[in-house]
Amino acid sequence: MYVLDDTLPYIILGMPELSKYDITIDCSKQKICQNGKNLNKSQNDKNHSNDKNKQNVSLHISECKQINSHCSQTTEDQVHPPQSVTENKCELRKEVKDIIKNFDSVFSKDKYDVGALRVEPQRIVLKSDLPVSLRPYCTSPVEEQEIKSQVEKLLQAGLIKESNSPYSSPVTLSFKRDEGKKTRLCIDFRKLNALCKSDFEPLLLMDSLLDKLSKAKFFSSLDLASGYWHVPIRPKDTEKLAFCTNFGLYEWCRLPFGIKVAPAIFNRLIRRILTKYKIDFACNYFDDIIAYSSSELEHWKHLKIIFEICEKENNKLKLSKCVFAQTKISFLGYEIEQGQVSPNNANIETIKKFQPPTNVKELQRFLGSVNVFNKFIPQYAKLRYPLNQLLKKDVKFNWTNECQDAFDKLKEILTTKPVLNLYNPDVTCHVFVNASQKSVGAVLKQPDASDVLHPIAYHSRILRDYEKNYAITELDCLAIVDALDKFYYYLHGQKFVIHTDHAALVWLKNVKNLRGRLFRWSLKLSMFGYEISKRLH
Repeated sequence: MYVLDDTLPYIILGMPELSKYDITIDCSKQKICQNGKNLNKSQNDKNHSNDKNKQNVSLHISECKQINSHCSQTTEDQVHPPQSVTENKCELRKEVKDIIKNFDSVFSKDKYDVGALRVEPQRIVLKSDLPVSLRPYCTSPVEEQEIKSQVEKLLQAGLIKESNSPYSSPVTLSFKRDEGKKTRLCIDFRKLNALCKSDFEPLLLMDSLLDKLSKAKFFSSLDLASGYWHVPIRPKDTEKLAFCTNFGLYEWCRLPFGIKVAPAIFNRLIRRILTKYKIDFACNYFDDIIAYSSSELEHWKHLKIIFEICEKENNKLKLSKCVFAQTKISFLGYEIEQGQVSPNNANIETIKKFQPPTNVKELQRFLGSVNVFNKFIPQYAKLRYPLNQLLKKDVKFNWTNECQDAFDKLKEILTTKPVLNLYNPDVTCHVFVNASQKSVGAVLKQPDASDVLHPIAYHSRILRDYEKNYAITELDCLAIVDALDKFYYYLHGQKFVIHTDHAALVWLKNVKNLRGRLFRWSLKLSMFGYEISKRLH
């Protein structure tokens, strides 16, 4: 390990590799450990150095410094290089440096350096004209000083202004994880939110977002700096967003965090900007924008277009949270790489920490965490069936061996990091179904270039009480119809293959005078263009 002079910002080299192999450095004891074992070499090895290697390290540090030269006057949380600088291949570094240098104005210098979107100022519509007016909260001298400091910066940035509004919502500080203390300025808009007319903006379904990335090989994640603050508020409505402190009354000129209509307004505006420029290589989820491309060269062109749009629309990005030109990226709790998706490490670690539940609330908490990733779990409904019985009304919580087995199996599947392929609309889908006296399930698969089938998604559900009376052939039909319902988004308008033993579909076609559910099933099946194949075991 070498100490290199004149390095700004501070950089820890090799963090991805250290994490990957569970290596920790204990400076106080001068030890390097892997999985708790001491890896320290002999004194002779410690004294040995390689000047050539040292020179190479210095060059990498120098490159990082150049990339961050435009951040020399930024706040402390802004001085870290983007992830791609320290993790990407060497040949990508020049492109990262160039694009940051060429679009310096796109990156905010601190959280108060926020542009105003070039859009029509937004309205805040209330159900009543009766003002909400509350007194300020009591704060300690330390908290008041922090509030005063932030209010002054907001005033200087033009994000708020002094007010004499009849409205007034109190200010508080909340805990900010990256600073380890209460420094996040929050306005308690609960009373005002009760009067706000709801604003609805539909979010893209998670599967739809992920499927957009199926053919991509390079990804960049762009974070809008202080996202909501980009949105201007109509001058007549700013008084509604007034907040009180122990030293004065102020009102927001931009969209603040905490107002209930903020997510819908913000998401709508970002979506419209991407639509306006007909961008089909990026998607957003609130203030996170993912750019995706099928090649490295194409990716830099796409990023250039996005940054040009940011300049035109006055969007500012937070450099320290941007990740450039990665072949693997984390997005909304998932890891995406080369057409495959899996739960990210943070979610896996959370599931690992779950202990066997001792009451219904703990069980609900576990199932809630697992259910998010049910598409990764074969026969999920069947596996969780014993646990579902404990959630029924008036059932005593009795943790049996069967419950423990189900709990362990669910944890095992998710903590071994299951992988699914992302859906490719240019490849034929194969649907495999399964039915039992307790549940129905299906798996959607697609072949790779070698014609090997890989899972895209799993689906299963517990049978309803009346469905448990169906004959086995009816259950097979139910499993097929249920699978077509679940995978409708992938299968409608496409040719696909249903793998079955034929009996169920042949039986349904030959039944005379179809009525009720059989008629509905037959009608639904007629809407799809499928082929039948002998079930593969």
